[in-house]
Amino acid sequence: MSGWVRHRVFKTDMASKSMMLRQFLMEMARNPLQVGAIWPSSQALARVMAQWLPEDGDHPILELGPGTGIVTEELLAAGLPEERLVAVEKSPALARALQARFPKARILSGDALEIQELLGGQKVGAVFSGLPLKVFKPNQVLRLADQIQSCLLPQAPWVQFSYQLVSGRAPAPSFRSTASQVVWRNFPPAKVTVYRPLPATS
Repeated sequence: MSGWVRHRVFKTDMASKSMMLRQFLMEMARNPLQVGAIWPSSQALARVMAQWLPEDGDHPILELGPGTGIVTEELLAAGLPEERLVAVEKSPALARALQARFPKARILSGDALEIQELLGGQKVGAVFSGLPLKVFKPNQVLRLADQIQSCLLPQAPWVQFSYQLVSGRAPAPSFRSTASQVVWRNFPPAKVTVYRPLPATS
């Protein structure tokens, strides 16, 4: 596990929390399958994910499906410079809200299945994903894994959370699971899993 030291603490006031909850509920009403959750991710879950932020390197860090920005806040609190954050959010409304909250970050409104094109071939030092893989079709999961592998630096982590607590299988044969942790203080409980690409075979 990363030993990254938390440098900053984001204090989200009640008004901001209420606004984020309203945004989440509006998106869930518009497109429940795209949201793939019944309640926003907790700070406890976000902190567990942020523990895997790489300690060194100057490469961008990619967040997929940031939603209302809970994990985003924890990545920045863990020491990630805002200008190194790249986030891909499918909802244009949430993307606009995220860009207003994190003006130095690069917030892209688009489909995570097209991240190669969105990033223009740029490599990243880690991927943090809140995408609801359980609602993806099998071929979409394989495509996502291929897209993630194409932009990850060698052996860089793909950190994914899921509500499937018992499955230890990687989303695609090109990745292996290297660590996991169940976050019971999330509603509902969630599992954070770290995947790393398998070495290419000749």
